[in-house]
Amino acid sequence: MEFQPVIMNLTYEGGMSFTAENQNGLKVPIDAHVHLGGKGEIPNPIDYFIASLGGCVGIKILLVLSDHQIVPSFLNIEIQASRKQNLPAVFDKVHLIITISGEMDDKLVSDTLTQTMTLLCPIAVMFAEASEVTWEHRIR
Repeated sequence: MEFQPVIMNLTYEGGMSFTAENQNGLKVPIDAHVHLGGKGEIPNPIDYFIASLGGCVGIKILLVLSDHQIVPSFLNIEIQASRKQNLPAVFDKVHLIITISGEMDDKLVSDTLTQTMTLLCPIAVMFAEASEVTWEHRIR
């Protein structure tokens, strides 16, 4: 598999809002955080940044489990993240709580998460370059 370059075009929409559009024409609305003049009606860049972590982790978990012919009946990823209070206000701690249901054992889930967080999800790996990233899982 060859990873293609990512192309994203952002168009100013007025106020503090933009529309991002990828090379396939998919559009994502973006607004500034309320304290920076945004309206609080659509996600801000930090919301998308954290959501992209959760999405990447979730997709990679599903791919690894599918290699074992396992499809979870439930998968939830809660992310708790704190930022430094001085500039640059990067994330200093990120913790993921993965809750999953299905026919799988604890070791498989643990190994899947370690592989996902340290190798398979590039967003998690990038977060770990700048932050303390931890995770836990719950099988229900």
